[in-house]
Amino acid sequence: MGDLQKVQKRFVTLATILGLAVLFLVVYLLWPGSSRSAQEDEKARMQQQLTSLSNEVELRKNTNPETTRAELKGFSADLPGRYSEISLRLEKLFHEAGVTSDSIKYTVEAPEKNDLPDVQRLKIDITVTGDYAKVAQFVNKMEQDPLLFIIEKIALSTQSEGSAVSLQVSFDTFLKGAS
Repeated sequence: MGDLQKVQKRFVTLATILGLAVLFLVVYLLWPGSSRSAQEDEKARMQQQLTSLSNEVELRKNTNPETTRAELKGFSADLPGRYSEISLRLEKLFHEAGVTSDSIKYTVEAPEKNDLPDVQRLKIDITVTGDYAKVAQFVNKMEQDPLLFIIEKIALSTQSEGSAVSLQVSFDTFLKGAS
């Protein structure tokens, strides 16, 4: 009978060890992030991050600070120095496109950390009216103008009379020589 108790004790010990091993495996498999799909998602995310960082490193390797400085000086040299120059350019665009301007509002933007020195950012809000084709032509002319207009927002509304539409455009541009 002593042998039977030894076998029974070994069986209970073995069953306990196997039970703990099964419990450990269940916890491991159900642990968040340990599933095959979670690991594949994490691998894909890390691969995308590696690609992004590699592209950034390549970009930095291929840039020349002196060339960048020269290009920035050329950019700021081509900027208008007065509000009137911007107004004249806009009036020319209005005339070429065949639209009328209802209002122009200039707002000086606060300088940001990454802004260029001696360049001031202006936010301009305008409202133009005309036929739809002429209004579309005006936007096209703005986008192609040598003066940099960064269009932020456009809102189009119809007029009650005829085929005229009203377009509200918010955009940024820059002045040189500002602090």
